Amino acid sequence: MTRRMIQGLASIVLLAPCVGCHDMAVLWANMQGGETIEAEFKFEKSPLLILIDDRNGLVSESRAIRELHTTISQNFLQNDVNSRVIPFREWQRFMQSEERYDKMSAREIGEKLGADQVLWLAVDKFTLQGEPGAPLYKGLFSVRVRAISTDRKADVRLWPREEQGRLMSAETPPVSTDGDKTGADVAAELGIKLGQKVAGLFYKHQEFAE
Repeated sequence: MTRRMIQGLASIVLLAPCVGCHDMAVLWANMQGGETIEAEFKFEKSPLLILIDDRNGLVSESRAIRELHTTISQNFLQNDVNSRVIPFREWQRFMQSEERYDKMSAREIGEKLGADQVLWLAVDKFTLQGEPGAPLYKGLFSVRVRAISTDRKADVRLWPREEQGRLMSAETPPVSTDGDKTGADVAAELGIKLGQKVAGLFYKHQEFAE
């Protein structure tokens, strides 16, 4: 594409009415290009459990966990990663009904729910306020991410090389607690942001789309 053509298309993008702005922005991003990020690991197309492991009770708002699970599931479906994710409610019912749940390994939980592989997210940190008692919401949600097999063997780790898993985090900007936004809203935002980051590890995408 020549410089003149690029300049002409740029003018169209800048002068376009607001209707269809998103599509035009995507077009411009594609014209400009963006680094292609390859999937770091590819799951099988068989049943997959997304296990958000918060056995230490760090997550104070349950919406964060629900939105994290939902966002990853939707991204996996839309990007052909895996369409056979164990439903959120099925996992929740098992967690509430299984007396031994807290003593079970991630591999055992996945096996019990009929999964062949597990996307294991161990909660590392969660807070809605940067400083205790501060009149500001400033969320932080971080997890250590691993992919494991449910095969009955000594080493079930599939990804990554780091034994403790890949640390992934999401944050929200400071906002007054006296405003319209509630703690549950901040938790939901954290779950969605973190879910997008985690899901992006497992499918090919352009850097500008993050």
